[in-house]
Amino acid sequence: SRQIADLEASLGAALLVRTGRGVRPTSAGERFLERARHVLRELDAAAVEVRGEAAPAMKELRLSAPPDLSSRVLPAVLAELAKRHAGLAIEARADTRRVSLLEESYDAVLRLGRLEPSDSIARPLGAISLIACAAPGSELPNLAALQAAEHVRVDGMRAEMPATYRGRPVRLRCEGRLRVATFSEAGEIAAHGARVVVLPSTSAAPLLAAGRLVPALPGVVLPSAELHLLRTPRHRNSAVLRDLGDLVAAAIEGAERTTREALPQAGPRRARRAG
Repeated sequence: SRQIADLEASLGAALLVRTGRGVRPTSAGERFLERARHVLRELDAAAVEVRGEAAPAMKELRLSAPPDLSSRVLPAVLAELAKRHAGLAIEARADTRRVSLLEESYDAVLRLGRLEPSDSIARPLGAISLIACAAPGSELPNLAALQAAEHVRVDGMRAEMPATYRGRPVRLRCEGRLRVATFSEAGEIAAHGARVVVLPSTSAAPLLAAGRLVPALPGVVLPSAELHLLRTPRHRNSAVLRDLGDLVAAAIEGAERTTREALPQAGPRRARRAG
C-alpha cells in the first residue's frame, strides 16, 4: 500500500517482500514490527498505571512465575507487597511451563521471553541479560571452543541463539546431553563441572559474585530476554498489580547491576533486547 511504501522510503529499508505465496516481512521488517509492538505495550502500560488510581482494591492475588524468579526475586517482592496492601491474600505458584492466564484462573503471570498473540495486556518490566558461564578454570579460549563445548540445557531454551563476539554477529549453539528444569539447577551443575551454561542475570549474579562461576568467553554478548507482567482485563487498573510490577522491575534492575559489578571489565556487556 501507499502507506507502507511511504514508511519504507522514510526508513530507507524494505519491510515487506512479496513472493508467490504472499507477503512476508523482511528481517528489517520483523525487527521494526517487534519494536513497534514494544512501544504499543509501553503505551498500554502507561494508560493502565494512570487509570489504576481509581481501581477498586484487590482482595486476592493468584500469581504464576518461572521457578528461578519465584526463588530469587519474588520472596522480597511479595513481602513488600503484603506490607503495602493489608488484607491481601497472595497465592504464588512456580511453573516451568507457559501457563494460560485465563484458562487457569490466574490474576497475573510473570512471563520471560516471547509473548503469545493472546498476551495483549502485558506490562514490560525490564530486560534480563543472558550470560554464558563456566566453572573457574573451565573458561574457553575462543569461539570455536565455546561452540563445541558441552552445555547444560534448560527446558524451554533454544538450542541455538543469536549473539555477537567482539562485535561480530554469530550463532551460538547450546547443545548438550544434560537437560534440567530450572536455571538454578543448571547453574549449580555448571559450577561443579566443566560444562557451559547460559544463565539469566537473576540466576548468574550470586554465583558470579561468589566466584563459583566466571564468564565462559569474555567478548560474547547474548540477547537479553524481556520480562512482562501479564494481567486479566478485569484487573487492568489494579493498584496491587501496579505495585507488583514496580517492585519486580526494581528487583530486575538490581540483579542487572549486581551482575555487571560481578563481571570483569573485559566481560560481556549488557546485550540488546531480544524480540
